[in-house]
Amino acid sequence: MFRVLFIFTLLAALAGSSGPSAAQDLFRSIFGPSRWQRDWPQRWQRMPPPPTQALPPAQQGKGAPKEAVKVETVPPPYDGEMSRLAEILGALHYLRPLCGADDGARWRGEMQDLIEAEQPPPDRRDRMIASFNRSYVAYESSYRSCTPAASLAIRRYLDEGVRLSREIATKYGN
Repeated sequence: MFRVLFIFTLLAALAGSSGPSAAQDLFRSIFGPSRWQRDWPQRWQRMPPPPTQALPPAQQGKGAPKEAVKVETVPPPYDGEMSRLAEILGALHYLRPLCGADDGARWRGEMQDLIEAEQPPPDRRDRMIASFNRSYVAYESSYRSCTPAASLAIRRYLDEGVRLSREIATKYGN
């Protein structure tokens, strides 16, 4: 009931007023100033300038130092081949010991040597390691013992790994 009476009174006051400022005055007289109007002086005060740092002697008189610009690194053209090589090394790291080879940590060591020689940026390094791990886990979930298919996969991966490493070295090597 109070709402209806209030809205009706407000509409009657607006209809008899001379314009929008009269309606605003009526609204302010009923409810007081808005929160925005109360807080406006504090919100819009001029912010103090940031503290200045002394410039090195070489830059004095040249203005403020420029901000560092983040440079997007473009992956090398052989990035796909390196990712595939990491997958092959991951598969061999699981399959070779499964089939009785005596080179347990050799393929993981080869992967570490490859990363150290390449010295990729952190994001690319993480992608290479993820390729190695993804391949290892895929074969770990598929093979529990050495089968003829696992032996065939080892031979094919060894051949493909040799071919890929030669291609990368021939096309992109120094």
